[in-house]
Amino acid sequence: MNREQYANMLKDICETHKQGGDVPECIAKYKERYKYVYIYNDNIFKMLFGTPENESITVDFLNAVLCLHGSDCLEHLDFVNPAEPGAFSKSITSDVVMTAQSLERIVLEVQHIEDESFRGRLVFYAAKHTVASLVKGQGYNLRNLNLISLQMFDAFPESRNYLHTVRLKNQENKDFYKKQTFTLVEIPKFLKGKYDADNSMLAQWLRVIDGMNRECPVAVSDDSPFARLQEKARLSIFTEEFLVSEAVKMADREYELYVEKKHARAEGLEEGRAAGRVEGRAEGRAEGRAEGLVEGRADERREMAKAMLADGDSVEKVARISKLSEEDVLSLKASLGR
Repeated sequence: MNREQYANMLKDICETHKQGGDVPECIAKYKERYKYVYIYNDNIFKMLFGTPENESITVDFLNAVLCLHGSDCLEHLDFVNPAEPGAFSKSITSDVVMTAQSLERIVLEVQHIEDESFRGRLVFYAAKHTVASLVKGQGYNLRNLNLISLQMFDAFPESRNYLHTVRLKNQENKDFYKKQTFTLVEIPKFLKGKYDADNSMLAQWLRVIDGMNRECPVAVSDDSPFARLQEKARLSIFTEEFLVSEAVKMADREYELYVEKKHARAEGLEEGRAAGRVEGRAEGRAEGRAEGLVEGRADERREMAKAMLADGDSVEKVARISKLSEEDVLSLKASLGR
């Protein structure tokens, strides 16, 4: 299932649970309708790529993302507690954190929200993980850190590439520091672009995951990591307890916001078309489209504000950056239970 379908399922389960309805029956209808869960959901992703039992899947995926071959390939991972408190005032919880055989730290993130702060978030995460991996007595001989961001938006929209490696460099494009690397994977760019000739392992992984999200699974070898992921991602094996917990907590709050934003834009466009038909003027259609876009932007500001509040930012800072009133921010904060 895709992101919106997963959101709608969680919402339906949540409402059924709150109203005392037949939750098993509610879940059963989705298990009949869909074969797979939405892979890029934060908690689903952590279960599939962040547990020792699925180490072989994660190892193969990381080798693909990092373009490792032969003797350079990762062979074994140790999974680390993804929560990193201390050292700074704000704690973070990354999706998946690992150390490889060379003791380098690898952090795997899924980034759903595109806003002006996403680069700052990644730099902050890198700083946090750098501090967390320090070894007493070794001074500033830091371990390698590779922070991988699977992005549902484009960081470099004008670039033809969908895979980007970012390091500290000087004006002559010479590496200043090689032990801290950001690897960005722009997933929508790959899926919408003309990459049919790309047979890299990363391209194969992205196609396999996209196939599951679209309920059109790619044919794979039975003994491959792809097949193991397809097996682990079947909706039928997820328990009622897990799905109800996810639905009640609505752990990935952006899903509902995504659906609301999409509907708001659609309603604005439809109002514009109706006004244009009634009044017979192109101005009516343009006005309706503009209203839809304005409403969509307002939803995006609220989405960004909720994310900032969840990260612990102050009401004043959230209001200043999101351009919402402090009253609106306080209302959002109350809805989050903070």
